[in-house]
Amino acid sequence: MEGIIKVSTEQLRSTASEFSTLGQQVSSLTSEMTNTVTSLASGWEGDAAQAYINKFRGLEDDIQKMNNMIQEHVNDLNDMAQRYDDANTAAVDLAGTLSSDVIV
Repeated sequence: MEGIIKVSTEQLRSTASEFSTLGQQVSSLTSEMTNTVTSLASGWEGDAAQAYINKFRGLEDDIQKMNNMIQEHVNDLNDMAQRYDDANTAAVDLAGTLSSDVIV
């Protein structure tokens, strides 16, 4: 069976859904973390506080990039699943056009 690719489009879509859920969790946690860091400013002032807040805000960009990458994987997995489904449908349709009474 070398060279044969077996694909479960349901598994691809399920994994995409899991990634999407995790991406939403990352966004939610990032928002909570941002709120927590911002609330520190009410009780922590000075250069150290500002440096910490600035450092965290710099991490927000990295976290957003990571979340964008997660969403790209979601899109890629869903796209692959759709392409496999489309190819399978085309193969079934093509097979349906073949003659079944070739030998008389």
